[in-house]
Amino acid sequence: MAEGVRGVHAYWQLPSRLPRAYQQLSRVTWLLSVLSWQRYAGPITLYADPPTMEWLDRLGWLACYDRTETLDDRDLDRHYDRVACFALPKLLALDRYPDAVLVDTDAYLRTRLRLPATGSVFAHLEHGDADFYSRLGELRNPAGVDLPDSPTAVGNTSLFRAADPHLARRISHAGLSFLAGNPTTPGRDIHLHMTVAEQVLATHLTTLAGQQVVNLFNALWCPRTLRWLTDPPRFGHLWNLKRGAPAEHLLAAYVSVTRTLRDEYGVAPDRLRALLERI
Repeated sequence: MAEGVRGVHAYWQLPSRLPRAYQQLSRVTWLLSVLSWQRYAGPITLYADPPTMEWLDRLGWLACYDRTETLDDRDLDRHYDRVACFALPKLLALDRYPDAVLVDTDAYLRTRLRLPATGSVFAHLEHGDADFYSRLGELRNPAGVDLPDSPTAVGNTSLFRAADPHLARRISHAGLSFLAGNPTTPGRDIHLHMTVAEQVLATHLTTLAGQQVVNLFNALWCPRTLRWLTDPPRFGHLWNLKRGAPAEHLLAAYVSVTRTLRDEYGVAPDRLRALLERI
């Protein structure tokens, strides 16, 4: 698809401690993310480091992208730990592609994407009353980035487009500044600082800019109970399975994704099985 809404997958290689079953699920979901975006939204670009490019080329996924661009990561490891800053390429992509939609590699569309003309667009919202999002003013913040102490709601950036290029770059620069040197706060979740840089700042800076926070799929997640407070969003996102999901849940998701690839996108099951055996 030559026209439409440009999506961006932004990624860098991370040491994986996730179960093999989840790694296999993430591979087929990655392909579905690419193909579903092209069908329901527009072209999609991969912005990734060389090891990720090489890995996807071995899988056969790299050729599916409309465009690829190498993320130059030669100096990044001096300032950012990859495990702590797992989503840092998304912040870099906000500066590089400020008009595009960032989409996670474990998220996929089920219907035609229709974006509003204004506002910052988030896949859905997360309730801010959980301990995870409380007392953010107490976090180590050597960059002095402006943070809400306890946000009412936080936008989920598994699908995200900033309201305008200026705001996209402001969010990017604030997040990178906040994460530089890998600050940690004793007693707080090890994923919190990255989540603040990626999601809380995107939501907070949108509000400060006087722009609307758009809940694209009108869904609300509760981090405290790990449950939806509304109907689930009308798109696929498998991030919740990373947190130690039972084997039967991983299998059910794998069957669903591979069936979709087979029945709706014509991907042969033998091709998937052969590719999943590769490292």
